[in-house]
Amino acid sequence: AADHHRQALILYRQTGDRDGEAHTLNNLGLIEQQLGEHRPAAAHHQQALEQFRALGHRDGEASAVDNLGIVHTRLGRPEEAIGYFQQALAIVRAIGERGGEAWVLNGLGEASHTAGRAADAVAHHTAALSLATQLSAGDQQARAHAGLGHAHHTLGEHGSARAHYEQALAVYTRLGMPEAEV
Repeated sequence: AADHHRQALILYRQTGDRDGEAHTLNNLGLIEQQLGEHRPAAAHHQQALEQFRALGHRDGEASAVDNLGIVHTRLGRPEEAIGYFQQALAIVRAIGERGGEAWVLNGLGEASHTAGRAADAVAHHTAALSLATQLSAGDQQARAHAGLGHAHHTLGEHGSARAHYEQALAVYTRLGMPEAEV
C-alpha cells in the first residue's frame, strides 16, 4: 500500500494536484504509523499539514495535526502531542466537525495519560464519550471507555476502571473490531 501511495504522490506532483498530494502524504503517514515507522510518518503528516494550510483546507489541516498528535504520543513525546491535539481540537470546533471532535478528545486523553496526567485524561475521555454517544459513534465510545479504564486504573479507582474496560470490550465486540480480540 505504501508503494502505491508513493507512486500516486509522484503523479500528483507531476500534474500539480496539490490537494491530491496533501491527501496522499497524510495517507502515507497513516500507513507508516501502522507499520511502526513513526519518524517518516511524522515527516509526511507535517508535509501534508503545510499543503493543507496553503490550500485553506481546514478538514485536511485538522486531520494532519491530529495525526501528528498520534505520532508524537507513540514517539514518547506526549507534551508535543498535547499541543497538536489542542490545535486539532480548535480547528474541528471552528468548522463544526463534531465527529472529529470526539476523535481528537480521545487523542488528547491518551496523550494526557501518557504524560502522567490521569485526571486530565478522565476529563478528555469523558467529554469524548458524551459526544460520541450523542453521535452514535461506537468506535469512539469504545475508545473513550478504554481510555477511561486506563486513567481510572492509574488513579487507583479499580472498580471504575473495570466497568469502563467491560464497556469498551462490549462495544468493540458488538462492532466486530479487532480490539475485541486483545
